[in-house]
Amino acid sequence: MFRSVLLAGLILFNSLSVNATESVIANSSNAIQFLNLNQVRAIFSLRVRQWDDGTPITVFVLEDRHPAHQTFIRSVLHMLPHQLRRHWDRYIYSGIGQGPITVRDETAMLLRVSNTPGAIGYLPEGISHDQVQIVPIH
Repeated sequence: MFRSVLLAGLILFNSLSVNATESVIANSSNAIQFLNLNQVRAIFSLRVRQWDDGTPITVFVLEDRHPAHQTFIRSVLHMLPHQLRRHWDRYIYSGIGQGPITVRDETAMLLRVSNTPGAIGYLPEGISHDQVQIVPIH
């Protein structure tokens, strides 16, 4: 019985971490080679506001109801969309800072991240990422 539960847990964990269909992207001037899951979650939840070199982080996201946005939050951040929205709202309304910048579609995401130093965002896999760097998550 214990082995069955353990095996099911391992399969579920692997499916959450391996089957992400979204790629984290960053401005090509960012000197990051990879991020771990905790760093990505901290950046997208606005707890980390600057890169190690002091450059401000500008977070770009798609609209809340966009399928790629929901997939990113679930498959990469391992959160629910309403959890992240609640965190952003608390951050904004408490006066701590501004929320992420919302873009309308993947083309706008690519354009804004590629033209904004310190920017980070995400795109579905399969979309050309030539103007930005893909950030591996370890």
